[in-house]
Amino acid sequence: MQHAEVVAKNITAQIKGEQPEATYQPLGFPMILLPLGPNGGVGQLPSPDGPFQAPATMVSEYKGSGLFTGRFVGQLGPTAA
Repeated sequence: MQHAEVVAKNITAQIKGEQPEATYQPLGFPMILLPLGPNGGVGQLPSPDGPFQAPATMVSEYKGSGLFTGRFVGQLGPTAA
């Protein structure tokens, strides 16, 4: 999502005839949450002791149950095509 925001800002700047100036800076540590259906998934998250494997329940609670659809309905509306 963070990378997409930078892309959107740069596209908007170009449409306005401006130079794109936003730059994506990835996090300094590896992190991923990959939902596999509504009840499963895999992930890696940072911790003070280094990266750890996120349990499937954590991934599904955070990301898999709704796949962020609530966020997108809030941004785009319930009838967005």
